[in-house]
Amino acid sequence: MITTLRNYLMGVALTVPPAIYFKDNFYSLYRVEGDSMEPALYDGDVMLVRKSDVFPDATWRRWMSMATVSEDGEDRNPMKVMALDAQSGRPIGERLTGYTYLKPPTIHKSGSVVVFHAPDAEKYPSREYRVKRVIGLGGQICRACDNFHSLERVPAFSLWVEGDNSTRSVDSRNYGAVCKNNVIGIAEQIIWPPYRWGRILPQSEGSQQPQTQHQISP
Repeated sequence: MITTLRNYLMGVALTVPPAIYFKDNFYSLYRVEGDSMEPALYDGDVMLVRKSDVFPDATWRRWMSMATVSEDGEDRNPMKVMALDAQSGRPIGERLTGYTYLKPPTIHKSGSVVVFHAPDAEKYPSREYRVKRVIGLGGQICRACDNFHSLERVPAFSLWVEGDNSTRSVDSRNYGAVCKNNVIGIAEQIIWPPYRWGRILPQSEGSQQPQTQHQISP
Protein backbone atom coordinates (compact mmCIF):
# COMPACT_ATOMS: atom_id res chain seq x y z
CA MET A 1 0.00 0.00 0.00
CA ILE A 2 2.74 2.42 0.96
CA THR A 3 4.71 1.53 -2.17
CA THR A 4 1.65 2.12 -4.37
CA LEU A 5 1.00 5.50 -2.74
CA ARG A 6 4.66 6.47 -3.12
CA ASN A 7 4.62 5.53 -6.81
CA TYR A 8 1.41 7.51 -7.31
CA LEU A 9 2.83 10.63 -5.64
CA MET A 10 6.04 10.25 -7.63
CA GLY A 11 4.04 10.09 -10.87
CA VAL A 12 2.09 13.22 -9.90
CA ALA A 13 5.29 15.07 -9.00
CA LEU A 14 6.87 14.17 -12.36
CA THR A 15 3.89 15.00 -14.60
CA VAL A 16 1.90 17.84 -13.02
CA PRO A 17 4.60 20.58 -12.86
CA PRO A 18 5.66 20.11 -16.53
CA ALA A 19 1.99 20.09 -17.56
CA ILE A 20 1.33 23.34 -15.68
CA TYR A 21 4.46 24.94 -17.14
CA PHE A 22 3.40 23.92 -20.66
CA LYS A 23 -0.12 25.31 -20.09
CA ASP A 24 1.15 28.63 -18.74
CA ASN A 25 3.84 29.20 -21.35
CA PHE A 26 3.11 27.40 -24.61
CA TYR A 27 -0.44 26.18 -25.26
CA SER A 28 -3.69 26.34 -23.34
CA LEU A 29 -7.45 25.96 -23.81
CA TYR A 30 -9.93 28.85 -23.71
CA ARG A 31 -13.69 28.84 -24.04
CA VAL A 32 -15.57 31.35 -26.17
CA GLU A 33 -18.22 33.29 -24.25
CA GLY A 34 -20.90 35.21 -26.09
CA ASP A 35 -21.68 35.74 -29.76
CA SER A 36 -19.35 38.62 -30.63
CA MET A 37 -17.16 36.42 -32.88
CA GLU A 38 -19.88 34.69 -34.88
CA PRO A 39 -19.81 33.13 -37.44
CA ALA A 40 -16.12 32.21 -36.98
CA LEU A 41 -16.55 31.27 -33.30
CA TYR A 42 -19.70 30.37 -31.41
CA ASP A 43 -20.54 30.58 -27.74
CA GLY A 44 -19.14 27.46 -26.04
CA ASP A 45 -16.41 26.72 -28.60
CA VAL A 46 -13.16 25.60 -26.97
CA MET A 47 -10.00 26.91 -28.66
CA LEU A 48 -6.36 25.91 -28.55
CA VAL A 49 -4.35 29.09 -27.94
CA ARG A 50 -0.63 29.49 -28.62
CA LYS A 51 1.00 31.63 -25.93
CA SER A 52 4.58 32.04 -27.10
CA ASP A 53 7.08 31.99 -29.97
CA VAL A 54 10.49 30.36 -30.02
CA PHE A 55 13.09 31.74 -32.45
CA PRO A 56 16.69 30.76 -33.21
CA ASP A 57 18.98 33.34 -31.58
CA ALA A 58 20.60 34.23 -34.90
CA THR A 59 17.20 35.03 -36.43
CA TRP A 60 16.18 37.13 -33.43
CA ARG A 61 19.42 39.11 -33.49
CA ARG A 62 18.91 39.79 -37.19
CA TRP A 63 15.41 41.14 -36.55
CA MET A 64 16.67 43.36 -33.75
CA SER A 65 19.35 44.81 -36.01
CA MET A 66 16.61 45.75 -38.50
CA ALA A 67 14.49 47.57 -35.92
CA THR A 68 13.84 51.29 -36.13
CA VAL A 69 12.26 53.61 -33.59
CA SER A 70 9.72 54.99 -36.06
CA GLU A 71 6.35 53.37 -36.68
CA ASP A 72 5.09 55.97 -39.13
CA GLY A 73 3.85 54.68 -42.43
CA GLU A 74 0.87 52.49 -43.05
CA ASP A 75 2.69 49.76 -44.93
CA ARG A 76 4.07 47.22 -42.46
CA ASN A 77 5.71 44.00 -43.50
CA PRO A 78 5.98 41.06 -41.04
CA MET A 79 9.75 41.36 -40.68
CA LYS A 80 9.53 45.03 -39.68
CA VAL A 81 6.77 44.36 -37.16
CA MET A 82 8.84 41.64 -35.50
CA ALA A 83 11.89 43.87 -35.47
CA LEU A 84 9.97 46.71 -33.84
CA ASP A 85 8.63 44.33 -31.21
CA ALA A 86 12.20 43.39 -30.36
CA GLN A 87 12.93 47.01 -29.38
CA SER A 88 9.67 47.80 -27.62
CA GLY A 89 10.37 46.72 -24.06
CA ARG A 90 8.32 43.58 -24.47
CA PRO A 91 8.82 40.92 -21.77
CA ILE A 92 11.11 38.20 -23.10
CA GLY A 93 11.34 34.87 -21.30
CA GLU A 94 14.40 32.86 -20.52
CA ARG A 95 16.69 31.84 -23.36
CA LEU A 96 16.67 28.20 -24.24
CA THR A 97 19.77 26.62 -25.69
CA GLY A 98 20.33 28.45 -28.95
CA TYR A 99 16.82 29.91 -28.98
CA THR A 100 14.98 33.04 -27.83
CA TYR A 101 11.63 32.51 -26.12
CA LEU A 102 9.06 35.28 -26.57
CA LYS A 103 5.81 35.56 -24.64
CA PRO A 104 3.23 36.64 -25.76
CA PRO A 105 3.74 35.55 -29.39
CA THR A 106 4.54 38.04 -32.11
CA ILE A 107 1.47 39.23 -34.04
CA HIS A 108 2.78 40.48 -37.35
CA LYS A 109 -0.31 40.77 -39.54
CA SER A 110 -3.97 41.73 -39.28
CA GLY A 111 -6.70 39.13 -39.35
CA SER A 112 -5.47 36.86 -36.55
CA VAL A 113 -7.83 35.94 -33.69
CA VAL A 114 -6.29 36.77 -30.32
CA VAL A 115 -7.12 36.17 -26.66
CA PHE A 116 -6.20 39.01 -24.30
CA HIS A 117 -6.75 40.21 -20.76
CA ALA A 118 -9.90 42.30 -20.67
CA PRO A 119 -9.12 46.03 -20.39
CA ASP A 120 -12.68 46.54 -19.13
CA ALA A 121 -12.57 43.76 -16.50
CA GLU A 122 -13.67 46.17 -13.75
CA LYS A 123 -16.86 46.88 -15.69
CA TYR A 124 -17.44 43.23 -16.59
CA PRO A 125 -15.79 41.28 -13.71
CA SER A 126 -17.25 37.94 -14.83
CA ARG A 127 -15.05 37.94 -17.95
CA GLU A 128 -11.31 38.05 -17.39
CA TYR A 129 -10.34 37.68 -21.05
CA ARG A 130 -11.65 38.59 -24.50
CA VAL A 131 -11.51 36.91 -27.91
CA LYS A 132 -11.36 39.31 -30.88
CA ARG A 133 -9.86 39.69 -34.34
CA VAL A 134 -6.88 41.97 -35.04
CA ILE A 135 -7.91 44.78 -37.38
CA GLY A 136 -4.81 47.00 -37.13
CA LEU A 137 -1.23 46.83 -35.85
CA GLY A 138 0.83 49.49 -34.11
CA GLY A 139 1.58 52.35 -36.48
CA GLN A 140 -1.16 51.45 -38.94
CA ILE A 141 -4.23 53.50 -39.73
CA CYS A 142 -7.47 51.53 -39.61
CA ARG A 143 -11.17 52.25 -39.95
CA ALA A 144 -13.67 51.12 -37.33
CA CYS A 145 -16.27 48.83 -38.88
CA ASP A 146 -19.24 50.98 -37.84
CA ASN A 147 -17.76 54.39 -38.66
CA PHE A 148 -16.54 54.86 -42.23
CA HIS A 149 -15.82 58.54 -41.60
CA SER A 150 -13.37 58.02 -38.77
CA LEU A 151 -9.79 56.73 -39.06
CA GLU A 152 -7.83 55.46 -36.07
CA ARG A 153 -4.04 55.42 -35.83
CA VAL A 154 -3.03 52.45 -33.68
CA PRO A 155 -0.41 53.39 -31.03
CA ALA A 156 2.98 51.69 -31.14
CA PHE A 157 3.10 48.19 -29.64
CA SER A 158 -0.71 47.96 -29.62
CA LEU A 159 -3.51 46.22 -31.50
CA TRP A 160 -6.88 47.43 -32.73
CA VAL A 161 -9.30 44.54 -32.18
CA GLU A 162 -12.95 44.04 -33.11
CA GLY A 163 -15.50 41.25 -33.02
CA ASP A 164 -16.66 39.68 -36.28
CA ASN A 165 -20.26 40.20 -35.15
CA SER A 166 -19.82 43.94 -34.78
CA THR A 167 -23.33 44.70 -33.51
CA ARG A 168 -22.81 42.34 -30.54
CA SER A 169 -19.20 43.16 -29.71
CA VAL A 170 -17.52 45.32 -27.07
CA ASP A 171 -14.04 45.96 -28.43
CA SER A 172 -11.49 48.64 -29.37
CA ARG A 173 -14.34 50.89 -30.50
CA ASN A 174 -15.27 51.06 -26.79
CA TYR A 175 -11.98 50.76 -24.87
CA GLY A 176 -9.39 51.73 -27.49
CA ALA A 177 -6.32 49.87 -28.70
CA VAL A 178 -5.02 46.94 -26.64
CA CYS A 179 -1.38 46.90 -25.52
CA LYS A 180 0.44 43.77 -26.70
CA ASN A 181 1.53 43.11 -23.13
CA ASN A 182 -2.13 42.25 -22.43
CA VAL A 183 -2.20 39.58 -25.14
CA ILE A 184 -2.46 36.00 -23.87
CA GLY A 185 -2.03 34.28 -27.20
CA ILE A 186 -3.24 33.52 -30.72
CA ALA A 187 -6.24 31.23 -31.22
CA GLU A 188 -5.23 28.50 -33.68
CA GLN A 189 -7.71 25.63 -33.46
CA ILE A 190 -11.29 24.83 -32.46
CA ILE A 191 -11.15 21.53 -30.60
CA TRP A 192 -14.65 21.33 -29.08
CA PRO A 193 -17.38 20.47 -29.90
CA PRO A 194 -16.13 17.73 -32.26
CA TYR A 195 -18.33 18.78 -35.20
CA ARG A 196 -16.70 22.23 -35.07
CA TRP A 197 -13.12 20.90 -35.16
CA GLY A 198 -10.93 22.97 -37.48
CA ARG A 199 -8.16 25.54 -37.79
CA ILE A 200 -8.92 29.19 -37.09
CA LEU A 201 -7.51 30.94 -40.12
CA PRO A 202 -6.68 34.66 -40.28
CA GLN A 203 -9.21 36.68 -42.20
CA SER A 204 -7.93 37.35 -45.71
CA GLU A 205 -7.34 40.95 -46.65
CA GLY A 206 -10.47 42.25 -48.32
CA SER A 207 -12.50 39.18 -47.36
CA GLN A 208 -15.97 39.78 -46.02
CA GLN A 209 -16.26 36.57 -44.01
CA PRO A 210 -13.80 35.11 -41.49
CA GLN A 211 -12.27 31.79 -42.45
CA THR A 212 -12.14 28.44 -40.73
CA GLN A 213 -10.89 25.19 -42.18
CA HIS A 214 -12.96 21.97 -42.20
CA GLN A 215 -15.63 23.64 -40.10
CA ILE A 216 -19.29 22.56 -39.95
CA SER A 217 -21.66 25.12 -38.48
CA PRO A 218 -24.21 23.82 -35.98
